[in-house]
Amino acid sequence: MAVGPVGPARLRGRAREWESVLGLLDSAAIGRGGIMLVDGAPGIGKTRLLTAAEDSATDHGFSLARARPAEVPQEAPLFAGLESASHGVLEGRTPVPRTDLDACLEKAASRVGERMARGPTLITLDDLQCADETTVAAMRALPARLAGQPVGWVLVRRWGAGDPAADRLFEDWQQLGAVRVELGPLPPDVVADVISDILRAQPDLDLLSLAKGAAGNPQLLVALLDGLRDEGAVAIAGGRARLISGQSPQRVEEVIDVWLERLSPVAHNLLEIAAFLEPSFAVGDLAEVLGWPAERLLAPVREIVASDLLTSVGKDVLTFQHDLVRQSVAQRVPAAVRSALCSQSRGRLSRSPVASTGSRRTEALTSPKQTRAGWDRLTDSERTVAGLVAQGLTNREAAKRLFLSPHTVSFHLRKVYRKLGVSSRVELTRLSIEQEQIRAGRAGVVAATPVTAYASLRRSS
Repeated sequence: MAVGPVGPARLRGRAREWESVLGLLDSAAIGRGGIMLVDGAPGIGKTRLLTAAEDSATDHGFSLARARPAEVPQEAPLFAGLESASHGVLEGRTPVPRTDLDACLEKAASRVGERMARGPTLITLDDLQCADETTVAAMRALPARLAGQPVGWVLVRRWGAGDPAADRLFEDWQQLGAVRVELGPLPPDVVADVISDILRAQPDLDLLSLAKGAAGNPQLLVALLDGLRDEGAVAIAGGRARLISGQSPQRVEEVIDVWLERLSPVAHNLLEIAAFLEPSFAVGDLAEVLGWPAERLLAPVREIVASDLLTSVGKDVLTFQHDLVRQSVAQRVPAAVRSALCSQSRGRLSRSPVASTGSRRTEALTSPKQTRAGWDRLTDSERTVAGLVAQGLTNREAAKRLFLSPHTVSFHLRKVYRKLGVSSRVELTRLSIEQEQIRAGRAGVVAATPVTAYASLRRSS
C-alpha cells in the first residue's frame, strides 16, 4: 500500500521533509517499519509536520498511537499520553519504577502487536524533551522489541532544551537507522507564498519587509499575519495587501512571551541588554556594557543561542535571529532604563571593531554630523512622532496623543526611518537621546554606568 506523494498545503517549504514522512509510511506499510527523528527551534513547524504525518497515516488505514507529554509537571511519564498503545497499562501519574519497566514494555508491545495484526501502526511522540528518565529508557528499549514489524515511529523534540537523556536517545535511534530531519527557517519565496495564502492577496513591499523580521519562523510569521489582519493593520483590495501599521500585533507578543519564559532570569536580562547593542555585536561588547568578565557570559549566552533567539554570524559575534524579537524585547524595557542603556551602549560600542568592520547585518554608526543633518530634514510632524516613539509610545498611543490615525503615524514613522537611516524603534530611541544631548550641550555624557543600568533593569523586569 503506497502512500500518495502529494503533501498537505499547510506544509509549504517542507517538500523534502514530507518526502521523508512518505518514505517512513511506505516502509511501515510494506512491513519493514522505520524511525524518523524531527528536531528544530521553537515555532519552526515540528508539530505541524507531525500532525500532517498522523493525518496521512490515518487516511491510509494506519492504527495511530500518540503521546503529548505536558511540560509541567516534568514527572509525568511520556507513556501517560500513549493511549492507543498502552490501554491504561502505563497511565500512572508518576514515573514507572525501573523494576517494573520490563513488564510494562511487554504489555505495551503486546498492545501494539494487537494493532499490528490489523495493519501498519504509526507511533508519534511530541515534545520528547519533556519526557522523564524512565520514559526515555523505555523508548530506548521498545523499538528493539518491535524490530521488523510494520511500525513507523516519529519522535519530535525542541532544540535548546538541554536534555542529555533525549540527546542520547536520538543518538541511539540514529544507530538503529533512524532518519533525522532538522527543520530550518522558511526561505523568502516561501514566506511570500505563506503571506498570500493567509491574506489571500499579494503583499506590498512594506509588508514583505516587516515579515522579514520573523526570519522564516512559521509560528512567528503566522502570528504576525493573523495579528495584522485581526487588528486592521493591513488593507486588502484588488488582490493586494497593503501594510497600514507596522506596530507589532498582540499575537506576536504572545508568541514571544512563551519563548522568553523558557529562559533563565539571567539569560532573559542579558537578552534585554543585547537588544540595545548594534544589530551584530561581539560577546565582549556585551561584557563591557555590563562590566562583567566575558567568561561569566558563556553559560547564559549559550542558553540564548540554543533557544534560537541569538545566532552566531562570526567568531564571538552574535545577532538576533528575529528582528521582531529584538524590537519586542527592547520595547518591554521601561523607558528610563531604555534611555540609560541606549546612551551607555552607544558611548562604549562606538569604539567596537564589530561596529566598523562591515560584517553581515552590521549597520554603520551614524556620526553626530549625519545625525544633525537627518534631524534637520524632518518636518515638524515627523519630529513630533519620532519624539513620542522614542519615549516608548506605540503607534496607537502616539496617534491618540496627536489626534491622528495610526496609519498617519506609521506613514510619518517610515519617513523618519528613511531620513535618519535607521530601521528600528531601538535605533531611533538611541539617536533621539543623542540629539537631546547635543542640543543641551551635553554630548558624550554617559547617562548611567553599566552596572547601574543593569541593576535598574533587573529591578524593573
